[in-house]
Amino acid sequence: VPKVNADNPVGEWNTFHITMRGDRLTVVLNGTTVIENVQLPGIPERGPIAFQHHGHGKPNPASSLVQFRNIYIREL
Repeated sequence: VPKVNADNPVGEWNTFHITMRGDRLTVVLNGTTVIENVQLPGIPERGPIAFQHHGHGKPNPASSLVQFRNIYIREL
């Protein structure tokens, strides 16, 4: 569960820096650490990377549109 809500308003881009070290996850959203060093048991060492949108509340055209840009993946 995120520590804070750091989302930008609908219609503005969000920037994520996601770091996985073994089974430990840290997420920085728009410059704010929202998840820090959380253990995710059962994460495989290798495999596909997927993007998913969970949605929030009642769907509407603005909040249900999901776009990705400038995706960079670097092995640590």
